[in-house]
Amino acid sequence: MDTTKTRIKGNTVVVTIAKSLGVEPGTEYRFSKESDGSLKLTPTKKVPETMAELFKGWHSKYETPTDL
Repeated sequence: MDTTKTRIKGNTVVVTIAKSLGVEPGTEYRFSKESDGSLKLTPTKKVPETMAELFKGWHSKYETPTDL
C-alpha cells in the first residue's frame, strides 16, 4: 500500500493520488469521513445535460409497454 501526506494549498487540504491508480484527471468524487477517521471517495455520476447525452450509445428501438 502506498502512503501519502496531506498538504495545504490555499484554503484547502490536498491529498495526492498516485497516477499508477489510474484515476483520470477531472474525475469528480463525493467524499465522507468514516467513524474510524478514514476518508471514503465515491465517484459521482454525471447527470446528462441534453437528450443527446442521455441517449448516447443507445441504438435500439423504443417500444411502449402495453400496460401503459
